[in-house]
Amino acid sequence: MTLRQLGMLVDRMIAFLSMTGAVAAAAALAIIAVSVMIEVIARSVFNSPTLWAVEISTYAIIAAGFLGSAFVLRRGRHLEINLLTSRLPHSMQTWMGVITDACGAAFCFVVCLSGMRFVELSQIMGAVSVSELRVPLWIPQLTIPIGFALLGLEFLSRIMVRLGVVARRELADAASSHA
Repeated sequence: MTLRQLGMLVDRMIAFLSMTGAVAAAAALAIIAVSVMIEVIARSVFNSPTLWAVEISTYAIIAAGFLGSAFVLRRGRHLEINLLTSRLPHSMQTWMGVITDACGAAFCFVVCLSGMRFVELSQIMGAVSVSELRVPLWIPQLTIPIGFALLGLEFLSRIMVRLGVVARRELADAASSHA
């Protein structure tokens, strides 16, 4: 297996994981819509608010943001400030992109590890929400390390693209077309 073939295989696996996160984020958005709709009906029609809608919606918003971020990066839709780098020669832009993607990946993996420790601590302590639901907090907290792991993998995928190991997409074109 050549380096390019291995890179393509790894990239396809990362793409699958990013898409899985996006599907989970879409499901979280659907949960928000249904929860809010039920809450509005409960308040307006029955004059009896639910005890769970706000809490579930809050967890779903967090999940949607963290789990969908890798897919957004893959699509080139994350905010990218290129005021200075767009004026550099193409080869320098490539290396600046590799450096910033490596910094992004490193940050994501540090946050992922810290998040896992936080989840583990919540699990050990038996922390639950203070609401009627008494949700074990490690469950919604788990979306943070998972989301950052997916985002970190996507940054690594971008590095492979920038270095030519994977010929999947043009990052510069995606970023400039959305500026």
